[in-house]
Amino acid sequence: MTDPKKAMKGAGTTFWRLNDGTDIETVLDYTEDTAWSQLAQVKEFQPGEITVEDEEDDYLDDKDADWGKTSPGKKSAGETTITIAWKPGETAQQQLDKDVVDGTITYYRAKYPNGAVDVWYGYVNSLGKAIPINEKMTRTVKIKNVGKPKTAEELLAVAP
Repeated sequence: MTDPKKAMKGAGTTFWRLNDGTDIETVLDYTEDTAWSQLAQVKEFQPGEITVEDEEDDYLDDKDADWGKTSPGKKSAGETTITIAWKPGETAQQQLDKDVVDGTITYYRAKYPNGAVDVWYGYVNSLGKAIPINEKMTRTVKIKNVGKPKTAEELLAVAP
């Protein structure tokens, strides 16, 4: 793995899906490729935005009732959007279609050029195609993230 603190370009980022039949609990190193299948070449990638809802924390007996008070509430990992090179009939991309039809919730990951990864659990909730005349065909995949993702920052902090 290259220096995780070094700024880099996004070229070389790859998109993966956990292999069917693999229990995520048996995956000791999320950067190791053996438990994963690369789905496609990535043209553009936007990981889900982690957000925190605000909860009102105002009470009638507050001494400073003119000022609203909030506290952190429910967290969301948002929706991940990936634009891939569409290759009609390619096995990995057929798996994405199957995931939509079956309503599969599984693990996906992005592997960055420095070898770090983000891993999230979710389901494909949108699968579109763009077929321009003079450019490569693409497919946009949107994955609704479920639960807490494992971020590169978190995984690098506990790496062996």
